[in-house]
Amino acid sequence: MRALLFATLLVVSLAGAGPAGAQNTGPAGAQGPGPAGACVGTVADRPDASTIVSVQGTRTGPEGAFKEQALLVSFAPDGSVEWIQNSTANGKWWAYDVDPLPNGNLLYATTHERHSDVGEFDPETGEYVWIEHFDGPPDAATNPLVGDAHDADLIGDELVLVDKGEGHERILAYNLTADRVTWEWRFEDHPVVFPESGGGPSGDWTHVNDVDRVGEDLYMISVRNFDQVAFVNRTTNEVDLTLGADDDYDILNEQHNPDHLWGPDGEHTVLVADSLNDRVVEYAYDDATDTWDRVWSVSGFDEPRDADRLENGNTLVTDRRGHRVVEITPQGRAVWEVYTPYEPYDTERNAPGSNGPTMREHGVTGRFDLSNDAGFTDAEIARCADELFAFASDDSGLLEETQTFFEAEDTGSGTDGGTDGSGSADGGSGSTDDGSGSTDDGSASTGDDSGSPGDGSGSTLPTTAAVVGLIVVLGLVLGMGYRRFG
Repeated sequence: MRALLFATLLVVSLAGAGPAGAQNTGPAGAQGPGPAGACVGTVADRPDASTIVSVQGTRTGPEGAFKEQALLVSFAPDGSVEWIQNSTANGKWWAYDVDPLPNGNLLYATTHERHSDVGEFDPETGEYVWIEHFDGPPDAATNPLVGDAHDADLIGDELVLVDKGEGHERILAYNLTADRVTWEWRFEDHPVVFPESGGGPSGDWTHVNDVDRVGEDLYMISVRNFDQVAFVNRTTNEVDLTLGADDDYDILNEQHNPDHLWGPDGEHTVLVADSLNDRVVEYAYDDATDTWDRVWSVSGFDEPRDADRLENGNTLVTDRRGHRVVEITPQGRAVWEVYTPYEPYDTERNAPGSNGPTMREHGVTGRFDLSNDAGFTDAEIARCADELFAFASDDSGLLEETQTFFEAEDTGSGTDGGTDGSGSADGGSGSTDDGSGSTDDGSASTGDDSGSPGDGSGSTLPTTAAVVGLIVVLGLVLGMGYRRFG
């Protein structure tokens, strides 16, 4: 149900760790220079607006995958941090989709205690205006359970969101005024397009991760575990068009967050983060031949999660395993870059999704490689993480209890372990949603304190000296004028 929820800000105390307390951070206009530059990569051109990034909050490596702080971060045009909302300190587990709203607030999707929360966050106050907790019975008309919504869009007074999990792989429309489900589209009802034998394991069969309305009653969805983008007609409930096919990795390989554009001749055009092909790619549909043409691509990323076309024709890329956001020209040259550990999920600037031209309209086609990026080393990314986490520190104890959620031997490959095919978690069947230490299907190791990162960079119980040091760091940070939202 919707309720007013105040964002909590972290209060560091010599008494030790404890739940975050509510605290205001001062006037909304308090702008600071942000971190001293440890997270700034290439800045050849400065955008004319802030860039908002959701950081999912997971760190993967050879030794396994570890829970880190889920954050919502605003970057200034020069790459400095304007503010951070610490979602972990608010009890959230994953941070997913974020969309700018016309009033300047942000629609923000997170998970909490094995259900999804979607709310309107006000950066000016650091508070939620409202939040919807989808934590009821799965088939309820009011307040149904939505287990792991990677994406939610606000269309009028209706939330349209994806839901994935055993027994409720679906698209939902939820009317906030009527407080009830107004449309449900289930994958199981379309076995010709989505056969039970395809996709991923039963606990993460489709891994549907995105939905966008692209016509009056036409919705484009991203079905990761079927390597497919599909167009669903809300009036007929039929699948009108698809891009890609299950296991046809030449077209798409476990993609995320496609954006729809209309081409110069009115053709469907899809810009998509082709995650396991490590590229962003644009396809245009040829109605006469019923085929898709690959118009443009840029390779050289590391499991990108999002690609938005900007008004200037550049593309803003969220590079998940690269722990960064990069604005690239049509030829793949990086002109703006910030690092965002660990594992950013979604990035927005000015408007939700893409609001720029297709590459055909821009007069550029072909395949390109990423160039002119800073190419941070792991050590440089770790320094950036230290700087961000020192500012948005978590004193809630959540990370201490749930730090390790995959052991190295349990990361698996492909989609069988509920991972992204690289041993990394993405809210799949093998990962926890709530830090309870249990998994959706029992296939992964629990999140107790039996494991810890090999480099010791995760959360630990604070000693007095450590807390004093942290207070000093925060004092310096706050003296520089940062805003922090809990």
